[in-house]
Amino acid sequence: MKKTGKSKDMRQKGITLIALVITIIVLLILAGVTIATLTGENGILARANDSKTQTEIGKEKENLQLAYTNAIINSEQRKVSKQYLDNELDKIIR
Repeated sequence: MKKTGKSKDMRQKGITLIALVITIIVLLILAGVTIATLTGENGILARANDSKTQTEIGKEKENLQLAYTNAIINSEQRKVSKQYLDNELDKIIR
């Protein structure tokens, strides 16, 4: 009877060890997929950097348009002159 009991315990320990190994393998695969998603060519980090760049470009375009419009409004002949445009750009930059 003791042999049967030990055999059963050994099988349970073996199954537990196999389950642990399978769990570790699955976790490693998930970690690999996550890292690939973050750092790949089309990954989240690359897209975030692209979005940041596009936002900065949009901001500068908006500043230029604002300076141009203010230069027209503040000019005497309602035409853009270098002097008025330079003044408006200086205001925005500061």
